Amino acid sequence: MFKRLGFDFGPEWLALLALAVLDLFWARAIGFHLGIGWSDGKLIGLGLLVMVLLRLFKTRGGMMAEYFSLTAMATVTFGVMSYLCLASSGPLVDTSLQAADRALNFNWMAGYHFIVAHHLVSTLLSLAYNSLVYQGLYFCVLFALMDKKKDLREMFWLVLVTGLFTSLGVLLFPALGPFKLFGTAPPGSFLPEMEHLKSGQALNFALGKMTGVVSFPSFHTSMALAYAWGFRKMGAIAWAMAVLNFLMLCAIPWYGGHYLIDMIAGAGVMLVALAIVRIANRQSFAPMPQSQPVAG
Repeated sequence: MFKRLGFDFGPEWLALLALAVLDLFWARAIGFHLGIGWSDGKLIGLGLLVMVLLRLFKTRGGMMAEYFSLTAMATVTFGVMSYLCLASSGPLVDTSLQAADRALNFNWMAGYHFIVAHHLVSTLLSLAYNSLVYQGLYFCVLFALMDKKKDLREMFWLVLVTGLFTSLGVLLFPALGPFKLFGTAPPGSFLPEMEHLKSGQALNFALGKMTGVVSFPSFHTSMALAYAWGFRKMGAIAWAMAVLNFLMLCAIPWYGGHYLIDMIAGAGVMLVALAIVRIANRQSFAPMPQSQPVAG
């Protein structure tokens, strides 16, 4: 069906549809209400419209537009799932996570004071931390123009599996993070949303105002490593992305409100997700056994 409609990523759309249905039933079960306006779906709808128009002219841009819509839909689906996981989670584990950081001799506040005292460092790390969306967009444009559908598909599944594991982490190991522990939450941070979800009261949220609520494992860490890996064969671009993602990793504790142990877990999640995706890909593209001729 998807091929007849001109879609390049049929299985990926089906996976997102299944997750969206799961979100819907989960939300109804816990009394979670999500306000959705017409403007909330404009990016996905615009991407699909552009995909259709471009495919009328047989251009490669159709795949680019579809992948853009696919990743936008995945962002919404996992954003809602992370909220549901935190709202359904048990007692906070900040004390245990902070104890793990102390065992690793990681001083979160010392790093915080250093960044505050050095404006150039603060600016550089802020830009790196906020580059994740732009990296995803650049990956979409670059690999679609190069007609690397296999790489686009592999990155999608890597993000999807990582999103499932980090959402499971929110459910099993909920935490508010160092912003709450040390009272350093910046204006407009995600901390009020997290506290609202943990309160269990009036679970009414607007889709357009949702923020990230994943603490352990760190999704940003997983994605920094995933994109560094995804660009690995691109020559000078690979080196530039490696540097950018290294800076992002340096920024995550203080701009993402994470413990160091969150990042270690996020790195582990990425490696496990990568192994799962690579094994699944090898199984999918394994050659069919050849039948042997029967002797006369």
